[in-house]
Amino acid sequence: MTRARQMTFVLAVSIGTAVGAQTPQADELRKIEGGWIVVAAEQRGKPFEVIRGGGLVIEGTAFSLKTAAGNEFKGQIRIDPTKSPKQLDFVHDKDGLVWEAIYTVSDEALRLNYVEAGGADKRPTLFATSTDTAGTVIVMNRMTTR
Repeated sequence: MTRARQMTFVLAVSIGTAVGAQTPQADELRKIEGGWIVVAAEQRGKPFEVIRGGGLVIEGTAFSLKTAAGNEFKGQIRIDPTKSPKQLDFVHDKDGLVWEAIYTVSDEALRLNYVEAGGADKRPTLFATSTDTAGTVIVMNRMTTR
């Protein structure tokens, strides 16, 4: 193999490896991408049924949310799966509002606990609420396509 061919081969392998390389964020984004429907929620230590049936769609780093009451929100997500618990922020396009969340995800379920950023309440650290905490715990199931 000539020197030029060797360099071309090394360059091609390097580019292929770089393109195929995945970050923890990219891996997690793939896990949470798709459609989700709210099946349960809790706020201030009590069931929060009014949001049940709302839907969330994540495509790449974009999200769109339609509440059970019909309100719609769109924006971008920031994700940090290296934190414990894992962190997910929803940055709203319309007004820049940020919801700071923690999350867990499996093939079929996404669980969040979030608060509005910038207020007195810090990002949640547990997947539970009480009368003394502000967060909202939401359990969503993956929407199935038929």
